[in-house]
Amino acid sequence: MTQATPLETEAFILSEGPTWDPADGRVMWVDLEAGRILSAVWADGRLGEIRSVSVGEQVGCAFPIGGGRYLAALTRELAIVDADGSIERSAPLTPEGTRFNDGKIDPAGRLVAGTLALNEEGWDHLLLRLEHDGSVTTLDADLGLSNGLGWSPDGTVFYSIDTPRRTVFRRDYDVATGAVGQRDVFIDLVDAYPDGMTVDADGNLWIAIWGGHEVRCYDASGRRLADATVAVDAPHVSSAAFVGPDLDALVITSASRDLSPEERVRWPHAGGLFAARPGVRGLAPTLWREAPLPG
Repeated sequence: MTQATPLETEAFILSEGPTWDPADGRVMWVDLEAGRILSAVWADGRLGEIRSVSVGEQVGCAFPIGGGRYLAALTRELAIVDADGSIERSAPLTPEGTRFNDGKIDPAGRLVAGTLALNEEGWDHLLLRLEHDGSVTTLDADLGLSNGLGWSPDGTVFYSIDTPRRTVFRRDYDVATGAVGQRDVFIDLVDAYPDGMTVDADGNLWIAIWGGHEVRCYDASGRRLADATVAVDAPHVSSAAFVGPDLDALVITSASRDLSPEERVRWPHAGGLFAARPGVRGLAPTLWREAPLPG
């Protein structure tokens, strides 16, 4: 087991969506509840000065797209956010009472992002993909809370998490055509709630456990690699990503929400970012291939 080290950020209500920006050597993440896109230079295992762009509403995920701009999933819209905070928005893509949650760029450069209910109820939530022509494909429409996403190193297998089901799904994925195979249960976490995840260069899944103080590792057959667990001094672990020039550092986000005052004293770094070096390398992130926003 590896122990993650706090990165001495503020204790956010819900930090989410860590992402590596190789062009600028920065770690990105979102302060979801406060509607901020954050980034900092990564050097010697530490974060430099943090930059912040406010979008004025909840932001589920964000990705660098060059020129200081970001592709972001806001409450119900996708958006291009400039460094000065100006925003170009799509039409609303999710129903009233829902919001975008976790997202990733697929191996072909398309954004895939899911939704949840603001009251955390229902089994009709979405997993959407923004196509290169600006159209939107619905991959799932029966989720309880769409969360972590990832692809195998060769891009032929797509993994997705539905947190209330405690399930990681697996399906075939054709990068060239966008065709998606039948969705099957890959991992059934009967004892835990999976949140965000990332996939390493060996095809192992690193899954953040909400309420579990840890990031778990599962191999490509779905077997848990217990010795590879990363322990985190925060109960609610929200996501993880491999960062750095060698993609050998695991940056982990967490939440302080739902903690009592006593628990916040016990875990003062809850809500902040953590880092660990689990002895493996991650996959280089795919850049978004710019597409029209749905009108």
